[in-house]
This record gives sequence, C-alpha cells and structure tokens, in this order.
Amino acid sequence: MTTAVKKVRVQVDLSETEAKLINHLVERLSVRSRADLLQQAYGTFLWVLTERLSGNRIVSVDSENVDKLERYKELSVPAVEPLVFKHYDHLVVRLESGYRQPYLRGRNMRVGQLIYTMRANGLNAEEAAEDMDLPVEQVREAQIYYQINRELIEQETEEEKQYLISEGISLEPIHLPG
Repeated sequence: MTTAVKKVRVQVDLSETEAKLINHLVERLSVRSRADLLQQAYGTFLWVLTERLSGNRIVSVDSENVDKLERYKELSVPAVEPLVFKHYDHLVVRLESGYRQPYLRGRNMRVGQLIYTMRANGLNAEEAAEDMDLPVEQVREAQIYYQINRELIEQETEEEKQYLISEGISLEPIHLPG
C-alpha cells in the first residue's frame, strides 16, 4: 500500500524578466509546466548541496579537457539535454567569428550588440524590433540569452574594448561643434 504524499503549495515572487525566462524555458525544455521546471531546478540544487556537504567541489570543464580528469561526476538534468542539440530559434553561433555569444540569425549583430543598443536608445523589445526591423521574438530570445549569459557577454565586451584600446582606437565620444 502506498501512502499519498501531501503536497504543499509554495509561492515565489519573480521579476517580470525572470517570469518570462521561466516561461521561455518551459517552452524550450522537456518539461510540462513551470512546476516541473522548478522541481528539476530544486533537484539540481539539492545535488549541488549534497556534493558540497560531502567535501566535493562543483566545477565546469570544457568538453575538450574533460578527458584529462582522472575522476569526475557529471551532472545530468533531463530537461536540459535537448539544449545540447538545439539552443535557440532566432540566434546562431558562428564559431569562426571568435565570439562565444551568438549572433541574431540573418544579421551580423551579436546578442550583446543588440542589448547595448537597446539600452543606449532606451528601447523595449517591441521598439527595438520595429526600429531594427527584427522579429520581436528574436529580440526577446536575445534578451533571455543575455539574462542567462550576462557574464560571458560582459567579458567579451571588455575584451573587445581592451583590444581596441591596444590598437590605439579612442573610445571617447566625439563632440561635434554646434
């Protein structure tokens, strides 16, 4: 005889951006609902906690170097596995570019360039889509990618800035008379 597990409802307050990200992930991953997504995230967190309490460290190793490790445990999250094969509908990685962040499909514009242009001009997703003749879904997908990968984009932006400075290119705004 199995005993029914009593369920408890938990309420979470999220920003609008966080809620959009969760909804996007539910659509893209192998989950049926936000609750399923959060249960998998909770399970992952418990695994991380158990490993840390056991004295283990959690690290990320690129696939080229994983074979160099003597021993390791690999985290597997079933909902995330489809992302190995298909990341986004409106973004594309161009390995030959030297950038790790993706470009907008059909454009020579990286996600970071779009986000920083939107910030500089005070544009929301709909305004940016109209102003730059982009599908609004592409702009929203780029915003989600940026939220997830902010550190990568900021790092690449800083590297690009340092390169330009080393080449003697001034990054100061030009003040025109008049």
